Amino acid sequence: MNASLTLCATTRLAQTLRGEVPAERRVWRTRQALTLAQWLGGLAEEAGLTGLADLPTALDTFADRLLWEKVIAGSLTEAAPLFDIQGMAASAAEAQALCRVWKLQPGGTSLSDEARLFVGWQAEFERRCRADGWIDTAGLHRQVIGLIEAGHFALPETVVFAGFDRFTPLERDLMAALNARGVGVEQERTAFCEEPRQAVHACADLDAECALVVAWARQRLAGNPEARLGIVAPNLAGVRDRLEFLLDDVLHPALIRPDAAEHPRCFNFSLGRALADIPLIRVALDLLSLGGSRAKIEQRRLSALLLAGGWSAAEAEADGRARLDAAVRRDLPYFTTLRAILGLAERLAAHAPSLCPETMAALAAFVEASERAPRKLPASRWAGLFRAALAAAGWPGDRPLSSHEYQARRAFGEVLDGFGRFDALLGPLGFAEAVRRLSQVCRQRLFQPETRGQPAIQVLGVLESAGLSFDALWVMGLNDDQWPPSPRPNPLLPAALLRAAGASHASAEVELNFARCVHARLSRAAPEVRYSYALADGNRLLRPSPLLAKLPVQLVEPAGLETVDRQLAATASAAIERLDDAVAPPVTDGEKVSGGSWLLRAQAICPAWAYYQYRLGGEAMEVPVEGLDPAARGTLVHAALEAFWREVQTSAALVALSGEACRQAVEAAVAAAIQTFETERRTTLPVRFRVLEAARLHKLLDVWLQLERQRSQAFAVIACEQPAEVEIDGIKVRMVVDRIDRLDDGRQLIIDYKTGAGIDTKNWAGQRITEPQLPIYAALVNDEVAAVVFAKVLLDKPAFAGVADEKDILPGVQGVGDERQRIFDPAEFPDWIAVITHWRERLHAVAGEVKAGVAGVSFADEQGLQYCEVLPLLRLPERRRLLAAAAGMMAGSDTGDPIH
Repeated sequence: MNASLTLCATTRLAQTLRGEVPAERRVWRTRQALTLAQWLGGLAEEAGLTGLADLPTALDTFADRLLWEKVIAGSLTEAAPLFDIQGMAASAAEAQALCRVWKLQPGGTSLSDEARLFVGWQAEFERRCRADGWIDTAGLHRQVIGLIEAGHFALPETVVFAGFDRFTPLERDLMAALNARGVGVEQERTAFCEEPRQAVHACADLDAECALVVAWARQRLAGNPEARLGIVAPNLAGVRDRLEFLLDDVLHPALIRPDAAEHPRCFNFSLGRALADIPLIRVALDLLSLGGSRAKIEQRRLSALLLAGGWSAAEAEADGRARLDAAVRRDLPYFTTLRAILGLAERLAAHAPSLCPETMAALAAFVEASERAPRKLPASRWAGLFRAALAAAGWPGDRPLSSHEYQARRAFGEVLDGFGRFDALLGPLGFAEAVRRLSQVCRQRLFQPETRGQPAIQVLGVLESAGLSFDALWVMGLNDDQWPPSPRPNPLLPAALLRAAGASHASAEVELNFARCVHARLSRAAPEVRYSYALADGNRLLRPSPLLAKLPVQLVEPAGLETVDRQLAATASAAIERLDDAVAPPVTDGEKVSGGSWLLRAQAICPAWAYYQYRLGGEAMEVPVEGLDPAARGTLVHAALEAFWREVQTSAALVALSGEACRQAVEAAVAAAIQTFETERRTTLPVRFRVLEAARLHKLLDVWLQLERQRSQAFAVIACEQPAEVEIDGIKVRMVVDRIDRLDDGRQLIIDYKTGAGIDTKNWAGQRITEPQLPIYAALVNDEVAAVVFAKVLLDKPAFAGVADEKDILPGVQGVGDERQRIFDPAEFPDWIAVITHWRERLHAVAGEVKAGVAGVSFADEQGLQYCEVLPLLRLPERRRLLAAAAGMMAGSDTGDPIH
């Protein structure tokens, strides 16, 4: 046993002390520095190996929670499903640890209901532990301290306690036991700075605060690359991502490439990530979760799996997987299965080369391995089956693993190796439950890749900073809602008992006293100490911590960081000529331009939309929805009306239908529509859903047909879903007209069904016709058209909306020139011929724009772009920024103010 042992408050401090290099020494003995838990755990192992004492087996964190879950669920019996058992188990485990560490004994007749429940749970927990030879970790520490008191173990001459801001009763009992054995007990006094330079900075918000901290770190390292800097944050988890991205962006701009993701950085975070959040492990858990599901799965989860790396030929078949994902979104329902994806891949392969054969072979092998698994097994058996299933899926993929990935895979293997130790607690498990428990273990295990060397910047939480000193320190996030932290007394223990003991998090006074100790230690941890806080979080005003009250505050300007994007922008401004180019290549002779009337509609709304989507072929990925989306419901309405009018055909036949005959005709039309929908979509609607949708369609058609009966002029439906084609300035436009009616005098009415409330017909009189389909047919296809209307097939306000040659052709539709007609100004459009002429001219003008290559981002109203599939390509946020900058320059010019 070494003459001296240092017991550290944190693992980081212990590692730091073991890595110390004495000045002017070429050979030295590594300092023996351990955490208190590491040392006491080692003594417990020694006692077991030497036969000194038959100590119980310590439950790790996960096993401890599992046992508490069993105890609590057993006490709640039938009511257990109504409670958050896992949350209650976490609180119970914390309460047990508090009782052990702080010597708390809840009891008496005045206990709250929660405390009485805990006392019963605690007794059952300890009974089960005694029966099976288990004990909680703090309980084991108490037993080891008892062995020390009894004179066992060879102890060091001196034990130094380092980095403790306060001592718990358990730690004080250990000190007393060591003193009784003649061991010298000391507290290490770190070489703190007695008169540090201190400053407080108030920042506009958290982003500005992070920028200021990073600017400070860059400046300090530029002046002294060997400096040891510390950044401490009470809420490190809340600021980690933005701070890490900014440090990387500013201090390592050359490492922005993906292949440099694991290159050593000059900074290190003390906060690890859950193993389950590491991408490679998340893929493994997702695979197992999907394999263990016997029910249908949300399509988005399957899409995420297809697009993820880390299994099978993820690199070699990435494009094929993406195309298969697009087909899955298009052809499979919202809830589907892995077998359905395999079937879809087979159907696609029958018409073209297979998109991703290796991936599908691996998926088929994975499905087979998962389906062969027994219904229930102990955790130890599931570990082997999980390995086999993942191997069948080709996990971890077809590319070499990086260093961090290799470490994560090794950590996952350790979790699987140790999964069997939960057999006695978990009992036989089904596949899905075993995967859920495995995921819980991976979420509780923190993963931190090995750090090479000693990074210049350490980013720490307030507890991890214990015992460390720096050349300069910045403590950020010191708002009063974060520092001191809010008390959170354990709800299962009496609050008065916790306050009397001064237990952790027991009260505001306890937290304030602890924060003062930590703050005093941080204020002397470096010759230069800076503090900062944010003034606002969005619209919420923030206040500084009361611990900063005695220090003067400096308001600071936003830090001008040289991030990668700013460097690129500066380079571009200096070296690249800016061109305002809104013209695409003209349409050449023989070039096919898709889109039909939708092309002209997009061109009229925003020329860039038309170019990107219909000439370059850009389109949005379909987003699967549960049930039927509005487009599918509209399709069913169209199909039901088409089926009805193909049978009934005329207004006379409609009027002649009796109530029962009309009901039967509508039912037949609805049934035909649903059948056609299922056939074309290769899906089968659930029976209950089918009944509900049929009832909705039946009611909708009943309401609509009542309006049709009110038409004053007899008609015959001569076409439904009528295709048409016309060439406009060399642009071929194909379209489908929902319905064409013919009146007794031979004139025709063009009807387009709409199932949404918002319909715009005023654009028909404008310079840019944004609803062009009906005007195209009336002006360029059919010379006998006397009215173009939208049929608003709605339950609440069914109506026709449009314009006609004369009034009374359709209910509610006014004729051109009628004083109640609000679309066309009589002065400009005195008759129907003027309207047709206007349409013809404007449609040719828009088609001429397409042919000429007009493709600028210009539009009258941004609301018109709500259905644009290529919206990201229009770069609207950048456009708004440029317009705002231009407006600011104009304002500055008008007022004579300088322009910045």
